[in-house]
Amino acid sequence: MARMLMLFTSLLLSYSVGAQGISAAESKLMIIEGKRLWQSRDQREILEEALSKFDLAHAGDSKNTEVLAYLARGNFLLGEYFAVKDDEKMRFYEKAREYGDKGLALNEDYKKVLAKKGPEDAIDKLKKADVPLLFWTAASLGKWAKANGVFSSLKYKGQILAMIKKVEELEPDFFHASVPRYWGGFYAVAPSIAGGDMKKSKKKFEEAIKKAPEYLGTRVLFAELYWVKEENKKEFKKELEFVLAQKQSIEELAPENRMEKKKAEMLLEKMDDLF
Repeated sequence: MARMLMLFTSLLLSYSVGAQGISAAESKLMIIEGKRLWQSRDQREILEEALSKFDLAHAGDSKNTEVLAYLARGNFLLGEYFAVKDDEKMRFYEKAREYGDKGLALNEDYKKVLAKKGPEDAIDKLKKADVPLLFWTAASLGKWAKANGVFSSLKYKGQILAMIKKVEELEPDFFHASVPRYWGGFYAVAPSIAGGDMKKSKKKFEEAIKKAPEYLGTRVLFAELYWVKEENKKEFKKELEFVLAQKQSIEELAPENRMEKKKAEMLLEKMDDLF
């Protein structure tokens, strides 16, 4: 059945792409196919194919915020898990941010304030429906800025923190405790003069684990950022070995958890270099 759907959509595209573009009906088919492929997003080629379907869907329905959220999150995943070199990572994060910005600008109140006062003021106009776009845009901007250097990190710090605080206000439990997980990483990485605090970091990581124990990425980040900085090799190893021992319990998170297990393996292989 899936193979027939792929063949049908390919035939549709070969007929309609070009001067005619993508119709609304064809856009819906692309969303269906994109979501099917999305289930195997831990495989780079399949993730990229899924994003190509969402790109086509966006061409046919430029105001579909769900599609834009998939495109932002998917490009973030490419940068986070598959890109190796910094320039490649930055390219994916920038693309994710662009899709996110497009989606947020569909909120007319946000768009008006953005044009007059800038992003930090405009963020207050966002609603709960904007949260997926808001979070993945913030995450992508943060990763892009970090890869681009300290000056970019400082330049966008206020905007990124305002975005995360808005997610916290609108949907504090979004994406398996992403907010306390973000703060755990922020407090661990930031210098003390810029708000860094290792006690707060540990507290936030533990809060995220308690709220969403099913998401293995929190423990991997806890090991990578907190235990490495604390120079605690024993806890670092314990955390990552715990991740590798876990069985998958939530199908929705299976691709992310598989990617996090691979990351845990890589970190364990580099353990002697990290300590």
